[in-house]
Amino acid sequence: MPLPKIDLPLFEIKLASVPRVIQFRPFLVKEEKLLLMALQSEDEQTILKSIKQVVNNCLVENTLDIDSIPIFDIEYLFLNIRARSVGEIVDSAFVCKNVVGVDKDEQGEDMEVQCGNVMNVKVNILEIQPPTNNINTKLYFTKDVGIQLKFPSLGTFQSVKGLLMGEDLEQLYQFIFECTDYVFDENSVYYAKESSLQEFSQFLDSLTQEQFDKIIDFFKSLPTLKKDIKQICEKCNFEHDLTLEGLSDFFT
Repeated sequence: MPLPKIDLPLFEIKLASVPRVIQFRPFLVKEEKLLLMALQSEDEQTILKSIKQVVNNCLVENTLDIDSIPIFDIEYLFLNIRARSVGEIVDSAFVCKNVVGVDKDEQGEDMEVQCGNVMNVKVNILEIQPPTNNINTKLYFTKDVGIQLKFPSLGTFQSVKGLLMGEDLEQLYQFIFECTDYVFDENSVYYAKESSLQEFSQFLDSLTQEQFDKIIDFFKSLPTLKKDIKQICEKCNFEHDLTLEGLSDFFT
């Protein structure tokens, strides 16, 4: 006799980049194990790959292309799946850096002494507001010349902050290339998929620093999961204004 199957509850969510309501189920024990193994690896790409697999498994419809929708929508969807699966409360830890005194270092110089207390912060995932994609993706370098960008997706995602702050220009150009729909001027539209990376890199090299910074500023201002909270240190009674931002701050 086969063992009974348990009916799973279904939930709905609205994503900024998808015009219809998305239905999903909670993830199962086998999927939670997959996530735990990914977390233990501490490898960003392994974690993202596991998130993609879990999200795909939990979607009621298989018509949503996970690789094409913006990464911030994937993060919001995953957090809601997590909340409906193992609970909406996430525990995070912050170290109190309030200065409580002055001491001497080995050279006899004055140094600040911080409280150092580890504060446990509880956050309700379902209270996190969805990111909005009201950023203009079309940038103009002159009156007639510009670029149409796309939001990073799971298919193109890398550590955006690391890329923007790093010195690997070749890797940064590759990332911008993958997030470009087309370049345009007064006469035509030039689609990135019809160009080579070398041609695109030459185009980027032809920009002024001010024009190139417009592209960088676009990626710096990408929507993200964010939650501002106030937390009082139980040791020194200092009130902190804390910000949890990005999936890594909520993914526990």
